[in-house]
Amino acid sequence: MIHLLNRRKIKRIPFSTVQFLKQLEKKQMRNLKIRQWLLLLLRTLIIASLVLAFSRPTIRSGSGGFAERSPIEAIVVIDNSMSINEARLTGTLLGSLRSAFAELEGVFQSGDRLTIIQATQPLTYLARQEAFDATLWERVQVRLQSNSLKSNLGSALRQAGELAAQSVYAAREIYVISDFQESAAALAADAQTPAFTRWYAVPISHENRENLSVDSVWVENKLLEVNQPITVMARLQNHHPAKNMTTLVSLVINGQRVAQKNISVDPGRVEEVNFSLTLTQKGFIEAFLEVEGDALLEDNRRYFNVFVPEKLSLLHITPALQTPTFLPLILQPALEQGIFDYQREAAGNWSARNFSEADLIVLENLEQVPPALAARLESFTRAGGGTFIIPAPKVALSQYRDLLQKLGLGEITPASGNPEDRNSFLTLSEIDRRHPIFEGLFEERQTSVNPLEIYARYPLKMAAGAAAPVRLSDGSPLLVQAQSGQGAAFVLGVPLDNAWSELPGRGFVVPLIYRILYYGGTRKIQDRHEVLTGKTYQIRLENLEAPFDFSLKGPNNVDVKLTPAFQGANALFDIRDTGIPGNYRLIQNERTLAMLSVNAWKEESLQDFMDEGEIAGLLPDGLVVDNVANIAEVVRQSRFGRELWRLFLAVALGLLLVEMLVARTGEKRRAGSAEPQGA
Repeated sequence: MIHLLNRRKIKRIPFSTVQFLKQLEKKQMRNLKIRQWLLLLLRTLIIASLVLAFSRPTIRSGSGGFAERSPIEAIVVIDNSMSINEARLTGTLLGSLRSAFAELEGVFQSGDRLTIIQATQPLTYLARQEAFDATLWERVQVRLQSNSLKSNLGSALRQAGELAAQSVYAAREIYVISDFQESAAALAADAQTPAFTRWYAVPISHENRENLSVDSVWVENKLLEVNQPITVMARLQNHHPAKNMTTLVSLVINGQRVAQKNISVDPGRVEEVNFSLTLTQKGFIEAFLEVEGDALLEDNRRYFNVFVPEKLSLLHITPALQTPTFLPLILQPALEQGIFDYQREAAGNWSARNFSEADLIVLENLEQVPPALAARLESFTRAGGGTFIIPAPKVALSQYRDLLQKLGLGEITPASGNPEDRNSFLTLSEIDRRHPIFEGLFEERQTSVNPLEIYARYPLKMAAGAAAPVRLSDGSPLLVQAQSGQGAAFVLGVPLDNAWSELPGRGFVVPLIYRILYYGGTRKIQDRHEVLTGKTYQIRLENLEAPFDFSLKGPNNVDVKLTPAFQGANALFDIRDTGIPGNYRLIQNERTLAMLSVNAWKEESLQDFMDEGEIAGLLPDGLVVDNVANIAEVVRQSRFGRELWRLFLAVALGLLLVEMLVARTGEKRRAGSAEPQGA
């Protein structure tokens, strides 16, 4: 209307000569009308653009119109697993995660309902369907602390999807704050998007990749004895893709640093390191191996434990107390060192003995093994005890067969050979050096033992699962060992009698018998238990006596009371407080029953992370927020659409410039055409 009211009015002036004006009239009038209509269009568009800019229009994907703010069901998944503890020059990566969570507070308002899940193993709910208020963020921030737990992002995303699908709210949102480690994110590939649900991913980026981890530690020795050498092995991994890393590796036993080594690891490689030392302590021994500090401290230490028996209780059952036997002579050095507590009992009095008080039982020279004794030995062995059977020159084969079958050893057959014939014999031909009883018994270059003649024997048929540490020249086993429950059982194919073999008089037999007894006796002790952080571990202990006061002492010296599940005198312990790496002691009345080593997951040390494209592909129809400071803006645009006022304002300014140019050009042309007309 302003445009039309301000149109230039034509004033008619009579003039004598009009022939020149008539020639230009038609062309000028046409140009003038076009310019006027163009200015009308431009000015109308300018006004319309300004009006639209001030009305703040938005475009929302999929809605096709404007959206209003309604209450939201929001699930926030926070992946603050061990890998997020990486150190930076300006702090830790955990600080960045906490900052991202703090920024997220601004996208919610009263009426929204929130569930906040800590995506570690096990999953932890920091809030569950709570109404949004100012104190909620403060309470959750306090619980966002560093830990050594494994990421459980896959389960967390599936749980978030299920909660969103069950919600009665029309608007549902899922937020994921994580470093999106590939080893964890791969488990989330099957996450589904419920209807009316939007995913938002907030990646926390790693910067410092200088990380050297201790992936594993183990003791090579199966038999541990005081004042005897052991070998501790470990694997170290350099996670930096291009930098060689050198570190000082330390071995600490019972709080004392006993050995150190410098080691260099190439980029992306794994190196082994070993320590040889002599144990001078008995009982449960707690230890760890560690490297110097780097970007991720939580994987610089690996815990382990070993057990060296204080004294093994040995019950030796023979036909009579006066029955000749070589066993006390064989054990004499060990008895003098206090390694064994040796007791002897006549076969007629075995029922008066409490087998649970012994660590191992030796049956020697018994012609008969009553079914009741066989049943007691089976129960004793399965409970963790050791049983060693040395037959007599004459035995009741049916009773021995029953005993060997109960212990999982196999079958004994009638005697073969002639004890009186020295011209016909077998010799030792094969020794399984991998068996623990031969650990350190031979020199590395030694390939055979001195000839040892066997004149007569009881041929043994091994049961499935049994082993033959020693074989004869005809391939038959001389010594058979089987695992029976938690214990170990051995049977020798010949009596310790000079008429049957040269075993009693050979030096090889002394360490062999000693190792058999030591190995069998230590099976009752449950050592070297190991579990990863966050996992529940079960320990079963048998034949416990009152008072039943149990506790678990962790690395922070805090005692946690334990209540086991009892089955008679046996107890089953469920140990759940395994979130902190370290060595834990299971204690009954100030006595250590078992030790558990808790270590971090080596997967958390890996330096492989998903990029923005992979994250977008991981979360169906999800939005990736690449700048933490923009979380509120990204969410707002996603909820209500993209505002177009900036676009319309820019269009209005552009049209205004064009209008000014067109209007000014028209004025100049009118001014130029007026001069010749006036002349």
